[in-house]
Amino acid sequence: MIITHAEPDQLDSIMDLERDSFPHQENWSAQAWSDELSSPDSCVMVNTDADGAILGVAAFRCVADMADLNRVIVHPDARRQGVGARLILAGLDWAQASGADRMLLEVRTDNLPAVSLYKSLGFDEISQRRDYYGPGHDAWVMLRPVGDEISEWALA
Repeated sequence: MIITHAEPDQLDSIMDLERDSFPHQENWSAQAWSDELSSPDSCVMVNTDADGAILGVAAFRCVADMADLNRVIVHPDARRQGVGARLILAGLDWAQASGADRMLLEVRTDNLPAVSLYKSLGFDEISQRRDYYGPGHDAWVMLRPVGDEISEWALA
């Protein structure tokens, strides 16, 4: 598996992954992804296989000392293989190099695999946002320091 910065010519593959992974009402648009790919304050990382097929994508943004993890998508066939964890760790490295000392994210409270992954990577729940993803769909706000080490078991 290879982790690199996403390129604009990967937008169609990212959009395929987006449509296959989230309910329609929660999909990011092609324009939103294009904006992420071109923004100097953003970092979009992809994890590809040896043939260049995208296994996962993650979008990060940094403002001053705070980084945001805005999106993580892992292809259904590649889930539970460390793809998401590796993308997040790459984003944490980017955030630290960009001057951030904390990373923040929101995740659906009922997305237990994602919540578990984030906790294994050192994120702590700091608050809850009611109806963040629509009526009846709350979000955890989670935070972690950027420079903290992660144990190898978190990648398993």
